[in-house]
Amino acid sequence: MPAVPGFGDRMMTYSRANPSPRYDELVGFYKQMHAEGTLEQNKALSAAETFTGMSLLPHITTIKSLIDKFGIRTVLDYGAGKAKFYSEPLFPSADGTRKVDLRTFWGVDEIRLYDPGYEPLSKLPLGETFDAVICTDVMEHIPEQDMDWVIDELYGFARKIIYVCIATYPAGKAFPNGENVHVTLKNVRWWVEKFENRRVALGTKVDYFMLVFAENNDPKPILVTSAGN
Repeated sequence: MPAVPGFGDRMMTYSRANPSPRYDELVGFYKQMHAEGTLEQNKALSAAETFTGMSLLPHITTIKSLIDKFGIRTVLDYGAGKAKFYSEPLFPSADGTRKVDLRTFWGVDEIRLYDPGYEPLSKLPLGETFDAVICTDVMEHIPEQDMDWVIDELYGFARKIIYVCIATYPAGKAFPNGENVHVTLKNVRWWVEKFENRRVALGTKVDYFMLVFAENNDPKPILVTSAGN
């Protein structure tokens, strides 16, 4: 009987300790792009301009509202890129008299940053937990066969909430082999079922807040939450 392409891969159970070959391949591509730069819509980007973490910026105030609502004191940014905007004084202080960094703007005690493709931030905080885990413009970059263990990892790091934003359209960037970097493009229902199923399977009380974009700069992204409000 001839082999069915991808069948064995779908049957395999992957994990952090045993990710799929596809996952390892993509992490290798990200390391290369972080170090060498890339193309975005046919425009050359230097290494410094590649995966800066700017996709976080549209979510700053929404995350702030969740931080205030849930009493968040510690945050993990999972898939932070180069996290360029965390250390810059870009955000208004509480009294509006000056610009402050993101930790001060959010009013939290600690922000930890992780990205497997960027060497300075590639150390996973194993054994630690955080009040909130944020994950912006990341999930669609994960191979489908690794999705369960990555989502489980998000829940495992979170004590109170997870905030994710997900794109359902191709990206403007491609890997060095020419493939689009958004490798898992699914509709809202698929993502909700995936996060909800893993939540139930883990028996966790952590709530998720999921913002799904149907197009670049979508003016009306869909918000789905397990919190019920």
